[in-house]
Amino acid sequence: MKIKWLAWITICLVLIAPLGISAAYHGDECHLAALFNGYARSTPEGAPTGAVFGLLVNLGAETDTVLSITTPAADAAEMHEMVVGEGDVMQMRPVEGGFVVPSSDFLTLAPGGLHIMLIGLKQPLVAGETLDLLLTFEHAGEVAVQVPVVDMTAVEGGMAQPENEMTAEPAAPSTTDWGACAGLHVVGAWARPANAAMPNSAAYALLLNLTDTDNVLVSAEGTVSEAIELHEMIMGDGDVMQMRPVEGGIPVPAGAAVELRPGGLHVMLIGLKGELAVGSTIDLTLNFAAGEPLTVTLPVREPVEAPAAMPGG
Repeated sequence: MKIKWLAWITICLVLIAPLGISAAYHGDECHLAALFNGYARSTPEGAPTGAVFGLLVNLGAETDTVLSITTPAADAAEMHEMVVGEGDVMQMRPVEGGFVVPSSDFLTLAPGGLHIMLIGLKQPLVAGETLDLLLTFEHAGEVAVQVPVVDMTAVEGGMAQPENEMTAEPAAPSTTDWGACAGLHVVGAWARPANAAMPNSAAYALLLNLTDTDNVLVSAEGTVSEAIELHEMIMGDGDVMQMRPVEGGIPVPAGAAVELRPGGLHVMLIGLKGELAVGSTIDLTLNFAAGEPLTVTLPVREPVEAPAAMPGG
């Protein structure tokens, strides 16, 4: 258990660090589309393929699509997905039309789901090294990113959730000039539905800090419930998941993305004042240690089932 814990601390430190990103903006408008929290799996000697995962973020005013991906590390980089085929067997297939990322939202690339498949590796992907990718978006154009190569075999199952995401120290200040996109962004926010018999619910989002200063989400407030707290899920005694308040707030390092998601960090809505029906919305104000509060409107929707980890993707 201790080895697994230390492995996840290392992985979290790598993935939360700002990566090399060539941003796109036009004048005073932000059209940033890029891969955040990206990483590639390390591969053994002679392996013909590899895979890249992360969060595709689109801050533009319209839906954007990844049309193609290239890398000097492989003969080809294709957009793939895992689907349930005949006999309930998981199968991998190319994504027709590319990765589509809605406006002011993000798309998750993860083992067992959508991912970037590297075909014809020219050399092994070694943990601790980096991988260069060039993503071509329909509207944002060419975006160059650099992702770390991570040894996922150190973690049981390859994609087990970290036992405590708060162990990651804030990353060093980013040196990226974000132009018109500079600032704090709340992307893809949503809230879990709750019927009249349910006293609590939760809200989730991607927190994106496109500044050169580390920040902290210190609290949230709104009228939807009696109390609103920042919580996290951790592995407790007997390998049982437990929820607890986050002490000191949620760090959002400079140039990094921090995801609030089911089973991890989240905003807990305690003592609901009414039903949260699918299709309705709620308003929350997020307070940060630096900068102005951000008020966001969250749609209430059912959670999307997380993909199961699969070998190679």
